[in-house]
Amino acid sequence: MALNLVKKAIFDRKAVRNLAAVYCNAVRNHWNYQYKPGPYPKTPEERAAAAKKYCLTIEEYQPYPEDLGYGDYPKLPDIGTDSKDPYYPYDLPDMKRNFNEPFNASAEIFGEDRYDPSAKRRFSLTHQWTWFLGTIFGSFALYAWLENHKFGRPVTLKQYPNEGPHYLFCEK
Repeated sequence: MALNLVKKAIFDRKAVRNLAAVYCNAVRNHWNYQYKPGPYPKTPEERAAAAKKYCLTIEEYQPYPEDLGYGDYPKLPDIGTDSKDPYYPYDLPDMKRNFNEPFNASAEIFGEDRYDPSAKRRFSLTHQWTWFLGTIFGSFALYAWLENHKFGRPVTLKQYPNEGPHYLFCEK
């Protein structure tokens, strides 16, 4: 019975066509052209069409500068996933994202387990640098100051109480 299934899978024209379609799509990635941004919009009509394409209003739509190579892709605010409302009923709650919501161009570095540019730091960057450099230079200053002040028990030559033979475990 297993042999019949194998023969049927190999010699069936429809199965071969389906297998070829799967391999062809895996190699060609047939959906990439749908995600490719269009050319940079130069006229107001092109801007309106691009805004509609990305489900934005014309007032919200602002493309990246033309020299960056993003085409008509919109410049979205840098809001990390961790800064979004956790109680909002998202279509994709794991990613905190709704259906047809455009991604940020740097979305691969924004996430709950990654960088969040809109997060408020506990300490300012100046405060962090002050503590870091203070620790490094303080350690170096302590090392330089204590370099000539060795501490520990000083060792001198062994002193014997009286003159005369002393019994050692080795011969002189």
